[in-house]
Amino acid sequence: MGAWGVGSFENDDAMDLVSDLEQSGWSAISQAMATAELPGFFEAPSAARAIAASEVIAAALGHPSNAIPPVEIRGATPKLSDVLRLKDAALRSLDRVRTASELAELWDDAGEREAWELTVDDIEGRLSRQPQSVPATPKPRRVRLLEGSCFAIPLASGGFAVGVLSQLLGGKLPFGYFFGPRLAKPPEKRDLPSLKPSDAILRVKFGDTEIQNSRWLPLGPVEPWRIEDWPTPAHTSGEAGGGWVWRIEYPRDAPKSDPARLQRITEAEANGLDPDHVMGALALEKALDRQL
Repeated sequence: MGAWGVGSFENDDAMDLVSDLEQSGWSAISQAMATAELPGFFEAPSAARAIAASEVIAAALGHPSNAIPPVEIRGATPKLSDVLRLKDAALRSLDRVRTASELAELWDDAGEREAWELTVDDIEGRLSRQPQSVPATPKPRRVRLLEGSCFAIPLASGGFAVGVLSQLLGGKLPFGYFFGPRLAKPPEKRDLPSLKPSDAILRVKFGDTEIQNSRWLPLGPVEPWRIEDWPTPAHTSGEAGGGWVWRIEYPRDAPKSDPARLQRITEAEANGLDPDHVMGALALEKALDRQL
């Protein structure tokens, strides 16, 4: 699970569900609900997808979360009776997520189960309301993500950090460098060239929800932008068996269909490599707030 955020869409599996929804339509939601009802061990990725699918169902019934990312669903929304059946499945899945899932255990181990359960409570509450008619609204235009873009990131206890989107992994998932010190206000564009990759306090894959909803303030590109100055470092990605672990890289010339390169290395060789995970944008803000 790594350092996921407690929000419904602050993890890689949930964002994969959003991508599937855009490509395959409501069948992605039905599949997530069907997987949640399979017998056996309820693994964390399936639980995270079930939570995200439940959010989409709540939105279809007129009770969306403010944190739901903009998404264009392929095909028509099912008729109300079908969505209501999915709602019943969603409520069952959320009960299982809460009481008998690997995801609940992981949040318990991380000491953040109470905060995470507030998210589940909120979804259950919105699913339990009476359906509302959903007025047709224009699809929000997604911000185009560009490598080398710089953002001012608001911090909960005040001030701003700065982030640079240095690479889009597979052409889609952002990787970035993040900087202090805490600034009282967003920096001027003329201050951006002073950013040095070696001064970053955090380098990580991250979700783009707060870019899309305009909470992260665009500051323009780093100038001059040289991609060779902003490499994506190798990470470790779990056990590979027999005392080995995976070393994972994201070469810039890798195809979008297979952006990662894996290599088995010893645990000693993995010393100094950070774990490979995605931080939700809000979780990233909290991490920066703590460090600054």
